[in-house]
Amino acid sequence: MVSLRALHAFSLLARHGRASLAAEILGVSPSALSHLMRKLEAELGATLVLRDGRGLTLTEEGQRLALGLGDSFERIEDAVDSFKRRSRTELRISTVSTFATRWLIPRLPDFQSIQPDVEILLSASTRMVDLDRENYDCAIRLGKGNWQGVESALLWQEHLAVAMAPRLLPEGGVLSQETFARLRLLHSAARRGDWPLWMSKAGLTHPDMTSGTLLESRDLAIQAAIAGMGAIVIDKRFVMSELEAGHLVMPDWPVIELETGYWFVRSPVRPLSRPVAAFRDWLQSAALDGRPGPE
Repeated sequence: MVSLRALHAFSLLARHGRASLAAEILGVSPSALSHLMRKLEAELGATLVLRDGRGLTLTEEGQRLALGLGDSFERIEDAVDSFKRRSRTELRISTVSTFATRWLIPRLPDFQSIQPDVEILLSASTRMVDLDRENYDCAIRLGKGNWQGVESALLWQEHLAVAMAPRLLPEGGVLSQETFARLRLLHSAARRGDWPLWMSKAGLTHPDMTSGTLLESRDLAIQAAIAGMGAIVIDKRFVMSELEAGHLVMPDWPVIELETGYWFVRSPVRPLSRPVAAFRDWLQSAALDGRPGPE
C-alpha cells in the first residue's frame, strides 16, 4: 500500500510549491521530505519531482497525481479539526466594548488556563441582547441591575476619577477652580454626561463642560489622555495598567461613586452549565482581586 505520509508530503509540496515550506508544515527536515518523495516514487514506479539546485519541482506525472489528489488532505485536516472541536465547550458572552477591551480580555488567559476546554466566543455591543432568545450563554451589562427576567450578580459599582498624562498635572496636584478651568477635557461620545456629573459633585465648573475634544469611545479617550491631549474622567479599573506604567496619573481629587455598575447576567430559564458557572465565579473573583486600592 502507498505510504499516506509520503502522499501527504507530496500534496503539501504540490500545494505550496516550496520544499522548505512543505517540510516545515509536515514537521520534517528538507532532506526527510526528499526521502519521502523518493519512497513515493518507488512505490508508484514513476518520477514525480525534478531535483536540481533550485529545489524540487513537479514532473508531468507529478502534476497529474496532484490534480487527482485535489484537496483531499485539506478536507481530511478539516474533518479532524472539526472532530477535535466537538470535545470543546463553547461559552458565548455578550458585553460592552470598554469592559471587554480594558478589563476582560487582558484577564481571559487566566480563565482559559483554569478551563482549557472552554472555547470563548466574545461579542461587544452597546445593544442589550435577549438572553432567552439569542445565542448567548451570559452577558456583562452596565446599569443598576434592575433588569426583568435575568439572574444578576454585581461585579463592581462604577466610579469616576480624573486621570491625565503626568505633564498635565497642575503643580503640586492641588485642585482649585482656577487650575481646573485651565485643564483641557476629553469627552467620550457614549459618556457625554460623565464630566458634568463629576463637576457637579466636585462643586466645579469648566468652559468645556459639554464641548471640547470629543472621542468616539472611552478607549480612544484613554489613548488621547496618554498622548497628553487632555484629562479624562474614568473608572480607575480601566486604566490600572497605564497608572502602574506611569503613562497616566490620578491626582488626589474627588472620586464620584455612581448608581450604575457592571453585572454578570444570565437567563434563569436556561440550565446553569458548568462553563457559565465557572465563568461567573471567576469573574466575581477577578473583580474582587482587581479592586482599586486606597489612594
